[in-house]
Amino acid sequence: MMLVIVKVIAYFFLWTLYSYSVHRLAHIPHKKNFLYKIHIVHHRVKYGDSNWPEFSNYFFWFGSFKASLDIWLTLTLPLIVLVFIDPVPGGILLGFHYVYEVFLAGKVVDHNPRIRGIITRWLSIGAYHLKHHDLYKCNYSFFITLWDHIFQTTDKKFLGVRGAKERRENLDERY
Repeated sequence: MMLVIVKVIAYFFLWTLYSYSVHRLAHIPHKKNFLYKIHIVHHRVKYGDSNWPEFSNYFFWFGSFKASLDIWLTLTLPLIVLVFIDPVPGGILLGFHYVYEVFLAGKVVDHNPRIRGIITRWLSIGAYHLKHHDLYKCNYSFFITLWDHIFQTTDKKFLGVRGAKERRENLDERY
């Protein structure tokens, strides 16, 4: 049992590193960047007022082919591969991913401006994730902010380096 827990934690970190890397690549605007072409759709989505998922989300369809493919390539595919390599921890993470994407990723957690404060220092949710939508060049991490801190891509680093203190204050007031 302990080995499964250790594997789930280790795979979780590898999975979030992979998704961080793919997400960061998806923000390189180039006509030949396939990831950019599909990911940009995500930044155009207007999340409604409902906290309930759309019916199609239960089937991992997120409104359009590009929006769905973005999730599948960035988050789902590595877990499907993991299920074939190591079924128990892979299945646990795939189950977590399903529940998170269907029930939490939309307006409930990821795109909820009411979630702010100390929790967003460690979890890539709410105001932290929404700043990524405003600035594009920072806050790439999913689930945890670890990789943004390691690779220095947090919004504070991004705005601090460019001397945009007033913009950061405006964003902090907004979120």
